[in-house]
Amino acid sequence: MPDKSRFLVHAARGAPLNDFLTVAATDPDISVLDIIGPRDRPHTALVELAPDKARQLDQHFRQTGSPSHQLTIEPDRPLSMFNGPFDPF
Repeated sequence: MPDKSRFLVHAARGAPLNDFLTVAATDPDISVLDIIGPRDRPHTALVELAPDKARQLDQHFRQTGSPSHQLTIEPDRPLSMFNGPFDPF
């Protein structure tokens, strides 16, 4: 089994993400770790899956959806306010 990584799935609207979460709940290759946004209209999901599966989802998201790109997937990366070392003075 390939190593899994964390990815963010983001929705332009709440409904497409809810549809994705319904499918993800039945897919053993996708683990939903966290859901971000209002309970009835989440906008982002943190998922864990194999990078190959993430590429498949990215292609699927790009080919489906009207307007296009209602759902996007990207690697979960640490956030940083600054590009270099922080020097407060």
